[in-house]
Amino acid sequence: MYNQNRFATLAILTSLLATSVWAQNPSAPTTPLANRAAAASTARAPEFVRELGGIEEYRLANGLQVLLLPDATQTTTTVNITYRVGSRHESAGEYGMAHLLEHLLFKGTEKQRDIPGAMAQRGVRFNGTTTVDRTNYFASFNANADTLGFLIDLEADRMVNSRIAQADLDTEMTVVRNEFERGENHPFAVLNQRVNASAYAWHPYGHATIGSKSDIENVPITKLQAFYKRYYRPDNATLLIAGALDKPATLAMLAKHFAPLVSPSTAVPQPYTVEPAQDGERSVVVRRVGGQPILMASYHVPAITHPDTAPLLIYGLLMSLQPSGQIYKQLVEPKLAVAAGLSGAGGVDPGTMSAVAVLAPDADTAKVESTLLDLAEGRNAQPFDERELARVREIAINGYRQQMKDPEALIQQISSLIAAGDWRLLFQLMDELPKVTLADVERVRATYFRPANRTVGRYLPAKVVERVEIPTAPPLAQRLSTLQPPPKVEEGEQLNPEPEVLESRMTRNTLPSGIVLHTLRKQTRSNSVQVQLHMQWGDRDSTFSRRGTDLIASLLPEGSSKTSKQLVLDTLIKLRAGFVANSGDQGVTINLTAERDTLMPALTLVAELMRDPALPQDAFDRLQKGTIAGLQASRQEPETLRREAAREHLNTARGVSFGHPDYLPSLDDKIHEAQIATLSDVKSFYSDYWSANTMRVSAVGALPDGLPAEIERLFGNWKNPRAAKFVRHVPQYRPVPAARFDAVARDKANAIVQLQEFFAINSEDPEYAAMSLAVHIFGGGGLESRLAERVRVKEGLSYGVSAQLKAGFYGDAGSLTIRGTYAPDKRDRVIAVVQEEIKRMSEAGITEAELSRAKKDLAEARRQGRTDIAALSGMLNVLAERGETWAKVQAEEADLAAVTVDSANAAWRKYLRPDAFVVSTAGDFK
Repeated sequence: MYNQNRFATLAILTSLLATSVWAQNPSAPTTPLANRAAAASTARAPEFVRELGGIEEYRLANGLQVLLLPDATQTTTTVNITYRVGSRHESAGEYGMAHLLEHLLFKGTEKQRDIPGAMAQRGVRFNGTTTVDRTNYFASFNANADTLGFLIDLEADRMVNSRIAQADLDTEMTVVRNEFERGENHPFAVLNQRVNASAYAWHPYGHATIGSKSDIENVPITKLQAFYKRYYRPDNATLLIAGALDKPATLAMLAKHFAPLVSPSTAVPQPYTVEPAQDGERSVVVRRVGGQPILMASYHVPAITHPDTAPLLIYGLLMSLQPSGQIYKQLVEPKLAVAAGLSGAGGVDPGTMSAVAVLAPDADTAKVESTLLDLAEGRNAQPFDERELARVREIAINGYRQQMKDPEALIQQISSLIAAGDWRLLFQLMDELPKVTLADVERVRATYFRPANRTVGRYLPAKVVERVEIPTAPPLAQRLSTLQPPPKVEEGEQLNPEPEVLESRMTRNTLPSGIVLHTLRKQTRSNSVQVQLHMQWGDRDSTFSRRGTDLIASLLPEGSSKTSKQLVLDTLIKLRAGFVANSGDQGVTINLTAERDTLMPALTLVAELMRDPALPQDAFDRLQKGTIAGLQASRQEPETLRREAAREHLNTARGVSFGHPDYLPSLDDKIHEAQIATLSDVKSFYSDYWSANTMRVSAVGALPDGLPAEIERLFGNWKNPRAAKFVRHVPQYRPVPAARFDAVARDKANAIVQLQEFFAINSEDPEYAAMSLAVHIFGGGGLESRLAERVRVKEGLSYGVSAQLKAGFYGDAGSLTIRGTYAPDKRDRVIAVVQEEIKRMSEAGITEAELSRAKKDLAEARRQGRTDIAALSGMLNVLAERGETWAKVQAEEADLAAVTVDSANAAWRKYLRPDAFVVSTAGDFK
């Protein structure tokens, strides 16, 4: 029998006993149980540990805990053995296994073939239960020394010798499956399970103890056997005996039967999953035929060992008692609900308390739900008074007294607390409950009963239930039996990506209109072609102040005056083509992908969109709104906060202010600029500048004949005399003093750090090759870089940390940027470790092995990059703009190959000053 229910009863709590201790489900690794056979020749008697409340605790050398509660007034005896294993110890595919194993332990051992029969012969009432935290087996009988001896012998025997056989599983599985199906008929049980599943994202308390039907039906016997060996052991069990008993004789029997059992040397595996704090309301709806509407609101609360448990239990009583409880008075008395209450507690791990209301079929569900939530969360609740508190304290004391009168009931309560950590928790709670104050109650209500910590469940009866059954996939062999070969595509050639080979495939043209066209012919799979169109205009100071320049490219797919957006999409699909456009103040770049036989019509369509864009108002409004929303959404992101913190320092150091092209704008500046941009701005800029006055085109792949003539036809006459000639902005180095900035990013689990140093360098400097290799060794070579090896591999501080060198072809505004992520509490350690590695690099330098590895890594990366036709088309445009050939690329690689350890160390020491970094961080630093 399983007992998932941590509310145990929805009935209003009229005694402390009615508040069951419930918890829910982690998975544990498999650890084989070594040496389970009886071993010792001399049985050692249990050692006395303590006595409390009439309960005596003993311990055997093998770790078995024994609790005796002798009561001379009783004529019956109860034996209970509790194992600290429940459904929270199960893994995926094993759900329900702890409960299924409980059933199989009644199937016998080699010594006891028929356990139920042997029990019946002796008049023993017996059963077992499984919860999320523990499994127990209990038996009650009229006091008899022989029967007690039989049960002690039985429990010792089946602790280590239970059959756990396939034949027994085959018959018992159907019994357990029927138990599962019975639970599916009860609306409250179904709703409770669905709410738990929603309330817990990771912790196994979200899984029902009974398990899933598929796991019950399919779990292998080998997994059950391994689970049994892993957890059924003396040091993971507590044996409780209460009622009429001869204590010396009982201890002697325990020594005889249990002391020879040997616990394994490995510790009992323990689950370690921790459920993160819920980050917003959750809800679930269950629709089944029959039953009454039920509402449930569950709130996460601490484990039962937490001091807040006592005031939480008192709060549940104060809200639920009849007739004074506020939930009762405001829902049941006015007949809005037929039953209602608030109960629950944590288990071994944090659990939930739930406010529940059962409604009449014609009830106003929305009104009851609103009232129930308002009451539970204290919005419409009346203040409690001392009389109410005194009443529930008295109930708690009476509950304790009633438990102590009934050893059998007491054993069941203690069994649950054993799993939570210690049987003495019962007395701890009994001590704390009378001490709870009204302030304690209000504090726990305000702390835990909040919307963000709530999961609402609604059971809504329906006449017909719609279920979408997901069909089982047919056998794969059957699915593939009629497979036909796909249409054959053209094969590509294997082209050696060395610079001299690529140069041999080049064609360079300057068309009559002045358009520069560079092509590289390569036979590609499916005859693919990649074309890059690049236009430039204006000087930076003039174009910088124009608004919405980046939106023009985004508006191109919206169509032209002749072609709708839908027709553009349909045409591109038919042509097996696509394009991506990016525009800005001084130009636009368009990357077009097509095939040899579709390139010309695809180019015609793109030319139409570029020369005659529709630029519709509704599309502009949509893009503007999305841009602003994206900026607003980034306000609390760590990277935004980090940039904001360091921005003013960088602007001041470089001597720029708002309105200067090099000024680093704030987030509010960006939002303001996006808000004031208009479609008129966009159209005006397009009219003033967009043209093929300065245009370069590169094409790589299976090129069609006639491409130069087609480029000239489409773009050659697209001239704009008003557009100022392109003037390149050449960035200049400005020194930036070292500084430190820390920004707080609330509610972010991951923090970031950036260390940046500025210096004068460009890609044409003699030391560039040496510096790029040094930076690659330091932080650019994946897990083999010094940063990754120290920060990630050795110290485990970060998933990702890297360094990047910035050195452009134009100007000399260079920098080294180091970035990493980490847990917020590791900030100072991460920064210290990075600074240690910077210093070590500067003082000790690099090794020959590091340099050799970095050279190979960079050479292979550059070579690999030249195998992609999209990357090649971009490289052709870069070379064309600079007036270079592939000989330039070959010379760069020769420079890299010529770098020595001495030259790499010298370059690093020339440019890097360990104390000159601007350090900026952002995270939820407590």
